[in-house]
Amino acid sequence: MRKIRVTVFCEHNQDKYEPVKSVYPDGMHTAIAEAFEDSEFEVTIATQDMPLHGLSDEVLNNTDVLFWWSHIDNNLLDDGVANAVCKRVVQDGMGFVALHSATFSKPWQRLLGIEFEAGEWGRFRTMPKGEKERLWVIAPGHPICQGITDCIEIPKDEMYGEPMIIPDPDKLLFIAWWEGGDVCRSGVLYDRGRGKVFGFTPGHETFPIYYQEEIRKVLRNAARFMAPDPQMIIQSGEGHLSGDPRENLTHCM
Repeated sequence: MRKIRVTVFCEHNQDKYEPVKSVYPDGMHTAIAEAFEDSEFEVTIATQDMPLHGLSDEVLNNTDVLFWWSHIDNNLLDDGVANAVCKRVVQDGMGFVALHSATFSKPWQRLLGIEFEAGEWGRFRTMPKGEKERLWVIAPGHPICQGITDCIEIPKDEMYGEPMIIPDPDKLLFIAWWEGGDVCRSGVLYDRGRGKVFGFTPGHETFPIYYQEEIRKVLRNAARFMAPDPQMIIQSGEGHLSGDPRENLTHCM
């Protein structure tokens, strides 16, 4: 059976410096990629400082599920790369997973049809000590939730809270509760064309959340569920999906 091809994209900026470097000395992308050390996965690393951010057409065309962590450099991502990611999801069925602050990334916002800066999108609290978080499973039969008990307890994380200005998800998998009393739709799943898009909010950079085995299990489950079916038929050539107009459009130019 062909391996599930996972690409982990990481901004790889804050994790070069303290205090993040002490938590993720080899980079956040390394900790996230370690979730996929099982032999059923094949992992590629992409970082924003690479040419084309590590996301060339060759890499994207050989990716089944793209996991994305970004934060302070979201606006510096090349628009052409962002569009290529979205096209690969919608047209070819690649899965896209937005982790934590990737909710402000260009691919996530374009796939959801939103464009918001932090503070316009929802409520959040950033504090050095963080808050206790419980991720409650509300869809226990869903493949992404398999092997998870009633909730995942995270000792410290940055609070993301409602109201979040996002479209209603096609499926809501996790709700987060915070010790400050807030709640958050923490695991939201969307269908976009042939592909699936999953937003998973845990993962502030100063806390060792991506070392937690329950979090890694969710990531593995997501990769298995969101990988495109190898038997999916992608129409090309003749027909309305070929890109060729079926009428004379010169009057529109």
